[in-house]
Amino acid sequence: MSEQPQENNDVVRTQTFDTEGPVELDVDVTAGAVEIHLTDEPGVSVEVRRSQAGTPSWAESAAGVLNWVGEMFGGQAGPLAASTDAVQEVRIEKLGDRVVVRGPKPPPPLRTPLAVTVSAPTDSHVRVRTRFAGVTVRGTCGRADIGTGTGSVALDRATGTTAVRTSSGEVDIATLSGPATIHGGSASVRLGEVTDAVLVRTTTSEIIVSEAASGSVEAISGTGDIRVGVRRGVTAEIDLSSGGGTVHSDLEVSDTPPDEPTALSIRARSGAGRVVVTSA
Repeated sequence: MSEQPQENNDVVRTQTFDTEGPVELDVDVTAGAVEIHLTDEPGVSVEVRRSQAGTPSWAESAAGVLNWVGEMFGGQAGPLAASTDAVQEVRIEKLGDRVVVRGPKPPPPLRTPLAVTVSAPTDSHVRVRTRFAGVTVRGTCGRADIGTGTGSVALDRATGTTAVRTSSGEVDIATLSGPATIHGGSASVRLGEVTDAVLVRTTTSEIIVSEAASGSVEAISGTGDIRVGVRRGVTAEIDLSSGGGTVHSDLEVSDTPPDEPTALSIRARSGAGRVVVTSA
């Protein structure tokens, strides 16, 4: 493990672990940003530094007041000391095939946003918990379990079971080849290719599935629009409704059931938004 001061006096911690194949990543920080890069390179590396984003403005103002008071009464140089302490207090360890990154849990006025960057082998399983942080996962993961109170989630590809929960921001997932449950709150949800059972819920924001190829898509929104694209050549069974909006399908409709089970089923419900199914 190493700690290196940067030009702006922020401390950066780095730690590396030797691994054989995919690992389980378990990251838990209160605020800031989490980036995970899954590549064909062996080993795991973790970098932690102070983030420039991730803390609400009211918390930053309160922290400034408390830091000023600390300086006036002979304490350390408030903001720098707080961020340095937060970085140093992060727990980074490897337990078997599991790599854990745990940030400190101070009260909101003393919260320091942390930028956590992890590199690990492809197909590693990912678990992330935050309150005020965006989460980005690049590459292909196995299972993905991501929960953030406020913040966007971006994921390239998940081959295992996926669970995502956020209350605001955006959820953007390029490829889902395993079952998935996504609760977006007021966050908009955009999915690329879907080939398994997927459940998506939002309260006020839109849901977009660009290309559903197989499995099932259940999309439910309180007031947001829903749009699902169906891969060309795929037979789908659809069930669409909107309480106060419109419903439209561009697909050819047959009154007779197909000879074989359909590869895809779509159920979309919106309380007030527009519901559309088209060819991808």
